[in-house]
Amino acid sequence: MDEKKTTNGIRNFLIILTTMLTGVMIGVLATSHIKSKGYETLEEKVTEVLNLVDREYVDVLDADTLGERLLSVILSELDPHSIYMTPKEKANTDEFIRGNFEGVGLVLRREGDTTFVGQILAGGPSEGSGLLPGDLIWSVDGVQVSGVNMPADSVVARLRGDRGSKVTVKVRRGATSYECKIVRGVVNHETVHCTAMLDATTGYIALGSFSSTTYDEFCDALRSLQSQGMKNLVFDLRGNTGGSLDAAIGIADEMLPSGSLIVYTQGAHQRRENVYAGRGGLFTKGKIIVLVDEGSASASEVVSGALQDNDRALIAGRRTFGKGLVQRQFELKDGSSVLLTVARYYTPSGRSIQRPYTNGTDEYYRDYLEQLVEESYVDNPTMHITDSTPYHTVGGRVVYGGGGIFPDSLIAYRKDPAYGYYNRLSGKDLFGRVAFEQVRRHAAEWLRRYPDQKSFCRQFNVTDEMLNRLVALGEKEGIPLEQKSFHTLRRQMGNTIKAYIGNFLYGTDAFYQIHLETDEDIIKVKKIMSKI
Repeated sequence: MDEKKTTNGIRNFLIILTTMLTGVMIGVLATSHIKSKGYETLEEKVTEVLNLVDREYVDVLDADTLGERLLSVILSELDPHSIYMTPKEKANTDEFIRGNFEGVGLVLRREGDTTFVGQILAGGPSEGSGLLPGDLIWSVDGVQVSGVNMPADSVVARLRGDRGSKVTVKVRRGATSYECKIVRGVVNHETVHCTAMLDATTGYIALGSFSSTTYDEFCDALRSLQSQGMKNLVFDLRGNTGGSLDAAIGIADEMLPSGSLIVYTQGAHQRRENVYAGRGGLFTKGKIIVLVDEGSASASEVVSGALQDNDRALIAGRRTFGKGLVQRQFELKDGSSVLLTVARYYTPSGRSIQRPYTNGTDEYYRDYLEQLVEESYVDNPTMHITDSTPYHTVGGRVVYGGGGIFPDSLIAYRKDPAYGYYNRLSGKDLFGRVAFEQVRRHAAEWLRRYPDQKSFCRQFNVTDEMLNRLVALGEKEGIPLEQKSFHTLRRQMGNTIKAYIGNFLYGTDAFYQIHLETDEDIIKVKKIMSKI
């Protein structure tokens, strides 16, 4: 490495860092008179230290690496959710929020150093190309991508490209090779994972994340269910880690009466901003149960809190994650960015959902994991309340803040020992592996026999051979057969294999439609719905 070039790079980084501190951090911090003895501003001291490192440090330093590490450390000291993003990380985040990307519309599956077609996205550029789930992707534009230890993100990068551009994909299906030419296009990330009727009057929507397309997807799903006779709704936000606050507000607006307070945000440098429901939404009458768990966070908690505090919905499941901080993205001139917390959000009753983080980021996540372990053994939905102040819903019910949304109806972890065996198999992705083995062999045959998702869900049956293969793979992975557990959960294990096969062949909606049949949380929610 050239020492002069690196030293100059550090000097250049000093300029970039000072600009960043002045334009982003100091705009937030200096107005609070954050000073150090002998220094007028924060950046003055930081610059002096960096100049000292530049002149005196024992080793030659890489400016880019040093810069990124330093910025990450600075931001991590503020709170767990203020972060520095490289240009690549920023692009990924922008894509997530935007809800689409440009490429070929394939979900890839990796096994070892081999890349397969895992799923063909409906309506995407690869639909009708001749590709099938289970095809082994051998090369992309003449460059071998399987069997050569090519990283997964490098394979993805070769398949991505500007809309309208062409890519040639060579695949192997059994002993036969095929070459497909695909015109790249815009591929949508569908955030509504499933829309279904649980019974004659109860609709179901599963939402995986919040992006700029989510509000329209949700409204389309509501209209579809209403056309099928929906009177009541189960809204599944389990595992939904959040995303666009605007999407969350829009969705809550469709279920709340006009004039209802949805959420308000406030920070040291941001005045309180209230957000209210507008004109009557699509579903302002009828019973609602929102299903949440420990993976529901941020925008999911905005929706849950708004519906709970306005007594519009019953919250069922387990306590949510507890992220109540609002981030704003500040772009830097090199294409990177800072995601900086600028406010807290509060539910209509005045609750802050944010879990404490005064002991640092590591302790923040360690406490969360310990909380999960402890709460898995109890049936008390209000364990670990860090804010014992009682807040009140519109109807006068007491609710609590300081650590997630607490459910009105707790659905505790199932403690049946039989699930230990099931979970060990699932943890090794063995249900997915068995399903994908079958898809590789039978995709063409099954797609002819079951031309649509509905016929597959109704007619397909998992065979004993598939279940025996699951057991054999488990033993190969060091998970010995537990006969009693296998007998108890045989139906659920078969249904899980079927759900994965449906996912590979028809998409995420098929997975949910099949999985709903044996989903313990859903079974309990249906009973709760019948009583409210």
